[in-house]
Amino acid sequence: MSENSGFHIQTVVILAIFALVFWLIHFFNKRQPFSGWIAVAYSAALAAYIIDSTRSASTNIGFIFVSTGLFWIFSLAIAKAIYVRCEAAFPNVLMGLILSSAMTSFVVLTFVAPDISIRSVLVSVVAAILLALALPPLWRAGEKVIDGVLFGVIATVAATFIARIVIVYSLHGLTLTEQSYSQSEYAWIFHFTSGICALALAVVLLYAAGLDMVWHFHGQSNRDPLTGLLNRRGLKGSFNASADRRQKKVYVRAIILFDIDHFKRVNDQYGHAVGDKVLQRVAKTASGLCQEQGQVARTGGEEFAILTDWIPLETAQLLAQHICDSLRFIAHPELAPDHKVTASFGLAVLTDADSLHDAMDRADQALYHAKRNGRNQVALAEAA
Repeated sequence: MSENSGFHIQTVVILAIFALVFWLIHFFNKRQPFSGWIAVAYSAALAAYIIDSTRSASTNIGFIFVSTGLFWIFSLAIAKAIYVRCEAAFPNVLMGLILSSAMTSFVVLTFVAPDISIRSVLVSVVAAILLALALPPLWRAGEKVIDGVLFGVIATVAATFIARIVIVYSLHGLTLTEQSYSQSEYAWIFHFTSGICALALAVVLLYAAGLDMVWHFHGQSNRDPLTGLLNRRGLKGSFNASADRRQKKVYVRAIILFDIDHFKRVNDQYGHAVGDKVLQRVAKTASGLCQEQGQVARTGGEEFAILTDWIPLETAQLLAQHICDSLRFIAHPELAPDHKVTASFGLAVLTDADSLHDAMDRADQALYHAKRNGRNQVALAEAA
């Protein structure tokens, strides 16, 4: 077995392993389309590499078209995966223009004005451009270290696709022919750099997919499955994360607890499925009204909590009152027309010495005060 044959076999095995791994990740976590697109990319890369590395002067031109298309699909799928991961709008029109122009040029350089040297330049340049289009969403994201690493690796791979052309053709000129391609230095460098780039990119993409899975399942453990709000664990994490932030004295953090009034009657009279819809609408309304002023959590059956950001006390009171007033105007088509859903609220201002438990106890006392006074109102807890 020649040294080149050994390298080709190793590259094929590596590409196959990564394609399989990404398909498995996608299979076990289909909510992560990022890994699915990476699986598509490495499946295409595997097929393209097998076709091109076994190419000879007698290879049918159709196979060359297929291998080129698959190579471009690799870059395209990587870019699509990045856009999906960054939740950015994919530039479909731009991608379509690039691919249609590239394929038209490839046809011209194959049948109208045959030139394999210029054609090989075209293949690498288009692949580099498609990969480079994945960089803007990563640059805009840039919140996590992995985003920066992905940006660096993808930029390096795209640059490598261009550099290999410059290096080879600056040393040897544009001298390729259909007969000499498979044994040429360019073909060897093309396969070698493609294998190394695919390996480096796969390692980083696999790490990113793993991190995404960890963050996803961690986020799920902190979320209420019915409403999508934080649960008690998530609320505690949010409390701890903002505990060390210090603001001016005019700003406070507050905990607002509220219960849906007579919610048991909803479940008893209309059923738990209807009760769940009511809970979801209440959660959506509270979350929408809070927006950047606080975090909303579902802490029990019909019990909710809001941990405000650092805001003026008057703003916290207005926020609680606004939600209280808004809830009774929500339309619940499953309920009788005269059945209005309301809630009672208790608000407590946090002190530096407060734990979340202490603050919630005080807010809970205020909440019960609101219930005793007739419900559908906001009560302020006494200072600690």
